[in-house]
Amino acid sequence: MKNLSSQRLKDFQKLLKSAQLDGYICLSALELRYFSGVDLDAEEAVFLLTPRKAYCLTKKMMVPKIAPSAKAFAVQAVEGDMLGAALDLAVRSKLTRLAFDPQMADFTRGEMLSRAGLCCLDGGVAELRKVKYKDEIDCIKKACRIAREAFAEVKPQIKTGMSEEDVRVLMALAMIKRGADSVPFNIVCFGENCADCHHTPSSKRKLKKNDAVLMDFGCFYHGYCSDITRSWWHGDQEPAEYTKIWHIVSMAKEAASGLLRAGLPVAQVDKAARDIIEDAGYGAYFIHTTGHSIGLEVHEAPIERKNAVGKLEENFVVTVEPGIYLPNKFGVRLEDSYLVGKTGSKNLTQN
Repeated sequence: MKNLSSQRLKDFQKLLKSAQLDGYICLSALELRYFSGVDLDAEEAVFLLTPRKAYCLTKKMMVPKIAPSAKAFAVQAVEGDMLGAALDLAVRSKLTRLAFDPQMADFTRGEMLSRAGLCCLDGGVAELRKVKYKDEIDCIKKACRIAREAFAEVKPQIKTGMSEEDVRVLMALAMIKRGADSVPFNIVCFGENCADCHHTPSSKRKLKKNDAVLMDFGCFYHGYCSDITRSWWHGDQEPAEYTKIWHIVSMAKEAASGLLRAGLPVAQVDKAARDIIEDAGYGAYFIHTTGHSIGLEVHEAPIERKNAVGKLEENFVVTVEPGIYLPNKFGVRLEDSYLVGKTGSKNLTQN
């Protein structure tokens, strides 16, 4: 798999130049991974990016890990305060107009950079991250395949009497054994718990002979995530109301996902799904947004909500996940992840 982190770095350097900035300080683990391709903790390195150069200030013990992969960086081992070393380097290099993203910095470091006179570049990296590069798409596709194949293995094993926690463990193991780095979320709900959007699986709630089931799961692969939700009735006595809301949610998902293409206003994705659910009389029970982007984080911009600003672009990866939740009864959510193209989209999570 080709590593395109150096191309992301070059594209961001162009952004710095157009913004007339001398440099940018990277502080967060997300930024470090995005620009280097190396999985780093926020305490392990600080990057100083300029329109022409890229510096990595890190601990001596981290150099063997970073240097082979982050070939576009001048890697410098420092003792003590890496952020202070980056600011000293900026002074020596006569960089006077520096920036950082306050959303990517903890309070202490953010205060330090503000006192040092750095300006804010809010969401600069997040904006760049919306459009996925080929290596990112490859990782997301793999994460999606791991999750959907794990579900295909686990669903036939789900039996009456099993607990939500039993199923959660089966799903986690099935994803890990297929190569997942980690399992960031793994929601398993039975019956009335399906009406809780982000329910925590319980070892006490057992699956009954006739019960609603909702599973929302995903994994990380090489730092990139997947996201899928499936809902169904376990048993042979499915209530008419459950059948009704399942089909309403399915129609809402298909209506919204069928619109996905480059140039589509993000707000229209939400409207397409929400209109169907509201027209069916369940608008008050659709209590979250229609979807979001995925990548290095499970929830990334853009968020598909009513007043969303902007349009979809080619190589965005977004979810569509409408739901209806009837308190103390059951809920239905259906979700797939899609790669946005010029004229349509590709479902990455459907078998």
